[in-house]
Formats: sequence, structure tokens, C-alpha cells
Amino acid sequence: MQQSRFARVNSADESWTSWEAVTLNSPWSLSLIRQGIDRLVAGILAVLTLPVVVVCLAVSAVVFRASPLFVQQRVGLNGRLISVPKIRSLPTSVDSTADKYALRKDSYNGWSNLLRRSHLDELPQLWSVAKGDMSIVGPRPEMPSLSSRYPADFVKVRTSVRPGITGAWQISEALAGLIYEAPEYDREYVATASPRLDAWILWRTVRGIFGGDPINLTELKARTSG
Repeated sequence: MQQSRFARVNSADESWTSWEAVTLNSPWSLSLIRQGIDRLVAGILAVLTLPVVVVCLAVSAVVFRASPLFVQQRVGLNGRLISVPKIRSLPTSVDSTADKYALRKDSYNGWSNLLRRSHLDELPQLWSVAKGDMSIVGPRPEMPSLSSRYPADFVKVRTSVRPGITGAWQISEALAGLIYEAPEYDREYVATASPRLDAWILWRTVRGIFGGDPINLTELKARTSG
């Protein structure tokens, strides 16, 4: 089953072609201005959301009877491993490297579902942005065990910018699956990153939290070409 899900990685699907043609490291993506804005905004949001984080940590500690905060290793800028903090949303018996398909085999309590659906478990990542390891908007940081199985060109493109808390793939209809199943979202973002695109992604992120529809690739391309 695991092998079949990775079949597309080595396929001739057009989504995996022409990765070398993607313009890497656009002026906006790695600019000092953007990094400064990211770190400032993330620092402010981290302080403002601290009460929410504390409450979530307390509830997770009681529900799961384990350390409510844990850190995962993810692939960051230029392939460097970074530490990504998260609020515990699953029992300690669950493999921390399990993908979405593996997690769907089991049912979890209401607290787990609330944290994961609302993405409240990712609020501590604001500190990773303030530290400079991540951006607010960018490709989702991938687990090393999965990233090592992707085509080299795909990994090079995704890691040519800092990973983000939210991003084109994260707010898309492809979120129900895995990153490698819809690589075209990250490809489009890296190739066309701009302040206006980031602002639109942030707007759609907020809209999605309150029940808005996810984006599709046609919408993304219309936004980047407009």
C-alpha cells in the first residue's frame, strides 16, 4: 500500500516535469524585507496567541497524559533540518511519522479532531518563524523520511524558500492528500512568489478557518497570472 501511494513520484505525470525550469529564490522569497516582516508579525502573533497555546497545552497534557509540546524534525531552507514545535494532538502510541492515510485507519477523540481540524496544534510554529527557520507563507515543511523519496528537482525547488505555516498547498483542495500527490501547488508558488500572492494566501487561510472553500489550481494560476 505504501509503495503504491509513492508510484506517482516516479511517474511521467506532467506535474513532475520541468522542475528545473522553475525560477528559484525570487527576490521576494528570500529578501531581508520579507524576513523582517515575517519575524515581526510572527513575534507579535506568538505573544497574542500565547494564552490560547497555554490552554491547549494544558488540555493536551490532561487528555494524553504526556508532554503536551513535542518537536519534530522537518526539512527547511536548502535542505537543512529544522525543529518544528507542535501541540500534541494524538496519543503517544501513534507513530509521529505516520502520514494522513495511516492516521485515517483509526478514530481519535474530540480533542484530537478539534486541534487538527482547526490547526491550533500548529500555533507554536509562530516561534519558528520568529526564529527565522520558517516563513508565515511557504511550502509545508516535510518530514525527512518522506522528502528523501521525492525527485531531487522537486526537493530542490521546495527547499529553495523557507517553509511556511500556511501556503498554496495548505489551503488547497489537495490538503486531504499528501504533498507529493499535488506538487503543482508548490511549484506554482515558488515560481511566482510575491507580496500580493502571500497576502491572498493569508486571506484565504483566514477565510478557510471560518468555513471558506479551499482553493484549486485554476484559482491559484489565475491569481499568479493576473
